[in-house]
Amino acid sequence: MTIAHIEKEHAMKHFYMKQKVFSITDKYKIYDENQNVVFHCEGKLFSISARMKFIESSTENVVYLFRRKVLSFMPTYFIHDLEDKQIAQVGRKFTFLKPKLEIDSDFGHYTVEGNYFQLNFTILLGEREVATVQKKWISWGDSYEITILEDANYKFLVALIVLIDKIFHEQKSRSTISFGNR
Repeated sequence: MTIAHIEKEHAMKHFYMKQKVFSITDKYKIYDENQNVVFHCEGKLFSISARMKFIESSTENVVYLFRRKVLSFMPTYFIHDLEDKQIAQVGRKFTFLKPKLEIDSDFGHYTVEGNYFQLNFTILLGEREVATVQKKWISWGDSYEITILEDANYKFLVALIVLIDKIFHEQKSRSTISFGNR
């Protein structure tokens, strides 16, 4: 094992995300490798703009706020910091072949490769892989293993992954509603 490999392993962070099943609002818990809750995310009931708070569990401080753009053809979300400054825009883009997510942020332009509808995907910053997500099928409800490959901006990347899951579930419920009305 080389020194570079050891340093890269040390910089990696592993998290596990679980969405609460049978909840009126969206609720997520993000665990570290020792099964400690490090972040949680709560949606607001009866919010037109689908507001959610991304919270650091040890301090109960809100780290980011998510908001959905109201009256938008394609779902668009914004991530805001504590000063209510928009730091990222996450949106689905219309394509004929497969859905595409675009993420423009203060940290750079991110792309998602893989199948985010099955929640097995990679997040790239430019050409550099910065995070991977793999759905775990062995548990009740949705569970995901998250690997952050770089220490920098790990809170933002975990928040972004929660938001991608939310977008996936919204699209899934819209498809079910549309299918049921035919």
